[in-house]
Amino acid sequence: MTFVEMEITEVAGEFTAQVFFENNGQEWEMSVKAGTKADAETKAKSQTDAYLAAWAADANAANAKYGVYMF
Repeated sequence: MTFVEMEITEVAGEFTAQVFFENNGQEWEMSVKAGTKADAETKAKSQTDAYLAAWAADANAANAKYGVYMF
């Protein structure tokens, strides 16, 4: 897995981190929300790691559980 980019935006006091990463030769996108910018960044990284571990077992189930989409 290679991180391509992470964008964090704030809307109404909630931070959304959009993570764009490469896995298995394709680019993917995942979004997570948190109350602070630091929490959004930390959560995005940990969710990406958890997703990749789940993806190794069942890619379709991991995509559905973590809301990951091909970019």
